[in-house]
Amino acid sequence: MPILNYIVEDITMYLPIFRGRMFELLALEFLIRNDLLGDKIIPIIEPVKMTTTLRRVIESFIEKRHEIGLVCNPTVGELVHESSQIISTITEINGFQEYLIPVLHMNEDCDTTYQQLSDYYSKDSLIASCSQIENISRCLSFVQDECLRYILVGESREFTRQIPSNLGGKVLCADRFSKRQRNVDYIEDEDEFFSSDHIYFREDGFKGISDYSIIGDEFIDGGFAPKAVAIHIIYQDNQQVFRIHHFVSDSNDDTSNPAGKFGEALLKLWRWANLNSWAERTRSMEEFCQLYSEGRYPGLGIIKKLSIQHHLEVVNQYFETNNHE
Repeated sequence: MPILNYIVEDITMYLPIFRGRMFELLALEFLIRNDLLGDKIIPIIEPVKMTTTLRRVIESFIEKRHEIGLVCNPTVGELVHESSQIISTITEINGFQEYLIPVLHMNEDCDTTYQQLSDYYSKDSLIASCSQIENISRCLSFVQDECLRYILVGESREFTRQIPSNLGGKVLCADRFSKRQRNVDYIEDEDEFFSSDHIYFREDGFKGISDYSIIGDEFIDGGFAPKAVAIHIIYQDNQQVFRIHHFVSDSNDDTSNPAGKFGEALLKLWRWANLNSWAERTRSMEEFCQLYSEGRYPGLGIIKKLSIQHHLEVVNQYFETNNHE
């Protein structure tokens, strides 16, 4: 018999999506191990490969009795059409049925993937990802007259019109990070609006919100040495709207001296944090400031990790402070 994961009084409000690359996973591991994620946040990982780090992160969430979502039919990376490998791995983990929530993209693989999951989960335990209008009919066919825990939907009214609320709590899923082609391009608009979804989602008829943090939806396999180093920091303005500030290096003519470029960007961040007393003080911001005081360059991956951690800490602080239950 499938075990129900469904929680009667579901208070989750934010379901950030990550693609399961190493520094994204390490950010989640740090946050959960240091009790920096409240129960209003359930991260979703779309794994691009099966790694020991991924398994360790899942086990860390289970150990802390905190739910985490895992896409079982990913659309990018090495695990496309490899749902059996994903399911085989997670079912080996003690406690997976209670704290790991399967997430299914509403595509041609969703029915087959659910058949593999049906021995462990019922549909009302699942999260469906249906952010593309062309997949609405497939989502309706998959759900039929049952009820999912959540359905991630896009911003178009087609979702609210065609997907009835009794089929699952609708969660607004949108990419709020305005990604530039090059890091140096962030200089053109170094401080910009990020999102007000957290303020208005209930008013707009949603049970929660979802996004791609400060990374964006675009998936690029592999990386390259950038000419500029950019640090992306989320903060709240006096209306509690989330804005994002981009701290960009100055010596951006070539890819040499990444440590020096990081120092230039970090100096701007340190000055900004000290001049703005309202800037959110998070564990991650403290670590950025510690790096400045030590004059230490941790590598580009750690910069990404700290920026992700800071974002989720800020969102968590908002939901812990503002009662939306």
